[in-house]
Amino acid sequence: MMKQDQHNPSDDFSGDSFDRFLSKQLQQAQPYLEDDNFTLQVMERLPAAKKLSRWQERLIIIVPLIVISLLVLSQFSVLGILVKLWTFLLAAQVSSLLQLGLFTTIAVISGASFWFAKQSKLI
Repeated sequence: MMKQDQHNPSDDFSGDSFDRFLSKQLQQAQPYLEDDNFTLQVMERLPAAKKLSRWQERLIIIVPLIVISLLVLSQFSVLGILVKLWTFLLAAQVSSLLQLGLFTTIAVISGASFWFAKQSKLI
């Protein structure tokens, strides 16, 4: 008959036994050296992080966006796009164009209202 309390090596790394193992290893490691607030003093002496103005933050986003957009648009044929747009406008019914304009207007007004509400801290 086998004893049930035989030591299984995989038990050392499960649950509480792993915590005990880790505690034992940490206690046997070198003792913690007090730094007498040296780290805190060094951190306090570091220069403060420079804050960017809102305009600088926006320029960092807008300039690459414009450059990339222009590069992408330069790959399209302007004449081809104008011909397709003109063909669409001639083939479309007036009521469809009015619906498109209405939906676009609603989307722009909703977006502007949402932006204004966030800027005013209403939402």
